[in-house]
Amino acid sequence: MNITSENEARDRVLTLTGRAGHLVAGALIRGTLEKTVTAPWNHALSVTYKQVSSDDVQRAISSAREAFERLRWTNQISDDASHWLLQMAVAVEAAQADIATLISFESGKLLPAAQMEAAATVASLRYWAEVSIGCETVEESEEYSTMVVRSPLGVVAAITPFNMPLLMMVNKIGPALLSGNSIVCKPAPNTPLTALYFAYLIAEIVPAGVVNIVANDNAGPILTESSEVDMISFTGSIEVGKTIMASAAATVKRLQLELGGNDPAIICEDADLDLVIPKIFQSAFGSAGQACVAVKRVYAHYSVVDEVSRGLAELASESQPGSPYTSGATIPTLTTRRQYEYMQELITDSRERGGEIEYMGKMSDTDGFFAQPTIISNLSVGAPLVEEEQFSPLLPVVAFSKVKDVVNSVNQSRFGLGATVWTRDETKANYIVDHLESGMVWVNGTGRPSPAVPFGGVKESGLGREGGAVGLDAFSEMKTVTFFKKD
Repeated sequence: MNITSENEARDRVLTLTGRAGHLVAGALIRGTLEKTVTAPWNHALSVTYKQVSSDDVQRAISSAREAFERLRWTNQISDDASHWLLQMAVAVEAAQADIATLISFESGKLLPAAQMEAAATVASLRYWAEVSIGCETVEESEEYSTMVVRSPLGVVAAITPFNMPLLMMVNKIGPALLSGNSIVCKPAPNTPLTALYFAYLIAEIVPAGVVNIVANDNAGPILTESSEVDMISFTGSIEVGKTIMASAAATVKRLQLELGGNDPAIICEDADLDLVIPKIFQSAFGSAGQACVAVKRVYAHYSVVDEVSRGLAELASESQPGSPYTSGATIPTLTTRRQYEYMQELITDSRERGGEIEYMGKMSDTDGFFAQPTIISNLSVGAPLVEEEQFSPLLPVVAFSKVKDVVNSVNQSRFGLGATVWTRDETKANYIVDHLESGMVWVNGTGRPSPAVPFGGVKESGLGREGGAVGLDAFSEMKTVTFFKKD
């Protein structure tokens, strides 16, 4: 269906929501608690759906436990996971246009970005469908052979964010099933509709209880406290991640936490600014700052800092916030009112601290949460805009003179997710990469997430990694087995 207007999008979302449901114990259920999802780009457009009750969340957990216990003895989950994931990929691929419509409606993403997420979801499912888990022989002698085998954990709870409502979910479902686990998925309160439509697409693919998808604003504590849940895989804020850690401690659950980021871009004096400035701008604002690996603070050598600030300000002035159906829009809306208000608080604080507004973005919350990027320079280390994750279209530019000093400044942060380094000097690049306290670093480019590549941070940015073989290990219990050979 070719949708060209906001009202057409809302009507299509209504139709798709009517088909969707919560997947519990192999059945689609409609829920009982009425909730409204309002398009963040047009407050006049909304869709009503029904959340499940707390009892239904508990039933989803119990069904996942029953399915795991029933199927673990035949290894059916791990043996059939590739087939199920491939079928899911086929189903999502056929519904890509509708999925993009749902994603853009509830998150505010521009339509091309929503289409990219739908396509990336298909690619992720196909990737995991092709991954195989084997045992690894670690020691071999004439007397014995020792290997490491991977056993499933049991029931996994996946709690996912609003900025990637479907991709983040399948990035957890894939390795969980391949490892032989069952799973209960909880989407973000702001973006449940895409997840519930995905539940509709896969309901007939997996056996009852293997995959459960439930939307309930209070489901998080139920999942983290349940003695029937063995692992929590969470993507979201540091504050919620800490709450999950505390809640999971009582049952010593396995944790995989991908938390916030305050990713720096370090621009050295020899960087190619014609390349650097547009790439940093796109990374910072292509999602209106609503990505964990978006560039959120810029450190530029004092010899180029003015040019960097001017270049970013010029691009900001040319940008056009808009809805998914606004012709020529380059910046999406913010998803939540809290983000919009926090953005304004940070601008006020930065002014009071003597920050220089290189460009003040136009903003309005009358019809939707629209904001052009704002570029602020002359802030010192310690300012909230420099130290905290703004998750909005704001960008501080900080000058530095020595590489060692800027690395130390970056490392003082409680965050350590990603970073970009821009220099033509390979020796300098290697020095910065070696000394940055960051889970991921990109040199002369920006992040290109892939299900095959480990993704995650250090310090308060998270625990463990998603993606690739390392990410797969997070969903397994390592068992060392030694076979002694007969004489």
